[in-house]
Amino acid sequence: MTVQSRHPATPSPSATLILARQHEAGIDVYLLRRSAASTFMPGTYVFPGGNLEAEDMDAAYWKNHVDLPEDQLARTLDGDVDRMLPFAVAAIRETWEEAGLLLAAPMKGFSGPEPVANNGTPFTRQLQDGGLGLSISKLGRWHHWITPELMPRRFDTFFFVAPVGQNQCCRPDNHETVHGTWVNPRKALTENARGSLPLSPPTLVTLHQLLPFIDLDTLMAEARHRAWPAPIMPRLWPLDNGALIIEPWDPDYARESVRVDIDRLEADLLPVGVPFSRLWRHRGICRPVRCRGVD
Repeated sequence: MTVQSRHPATPSPSATLILARQHEAGIDVYLLRRSAASTFMPGTYVFPGGNLEAEDMDAAYWKNHVDLPEDQLARTLDGDVDRMLPFAVAAIRETWEEAGLLLAAPMKGFSGPEPVANNGTPFTRQLQDGGLGLSISKLGRWHHWITPELMPRRFDTFFFVAPVGQNQCCRPDNHETVHGTWVNPRKALTENARGSLPLSPPTLVTLHQLLPFIDLDTLMAEARHRAWPAPIMPRLWPLDNGALIIEPWDPDYARESVRVDIDRLEADLLPVGVPFSRLWRHRGICRPVRCRGVD
């Protein structure tokens, strides 16, 4: 099957934050369900996140309203501070807006209480009124995703990860997001396979990547020491019965066409935890499928 090319939309810069907490059975992460009225991935479960806004872009301002000096910012963000700090700010702001959680602490010493909840006050106003600085030191680096070229809306997204306390409360905003849940990655993947917790493709892949981590300290050690990986930009192949999402490590990724037997896709579904390189999106659910027919 060959997909006709067209001029792709320009990806919007955006950021996502994986909130993780320790649980007796491993780690839990916080997922939000996007509203059915959303113009992008409606009804799917995602990590908090969204587009960079104008207030996020003023790196010179934010350098004076975070908990790290510039040299430590460069190490934490693993890159040019002027470029990467706005992504970190957006990740924290979007998490506050969508999940009601603000990763911030008093400016003096930055050893304040647990993150504070959204009380309806505008983002920068709440920081100013509380004498708060953003807790960039809590962030780790996870991945960099770019939406497939065939999608009408595209995003260039950096995924951060941050630890929170076991009793930390989060809640959806009931506007962009309508339900929130703390869930173990394996359980989330299992519920997705059953169709009861539909995951966006990047969320599904990320949860699969998190499966080996059984404690929060190990996860954060990895996230704080890894460099930003090369961006993942899947390819999208429309099918008569849905679509295939081909990841960059799939043997067919660089081909002009992909061979697939649409009648075998149901039989080719993979169990949770098995490595995969392609997803089949069918009736609103993305599930990993076996790669067949590659020379």
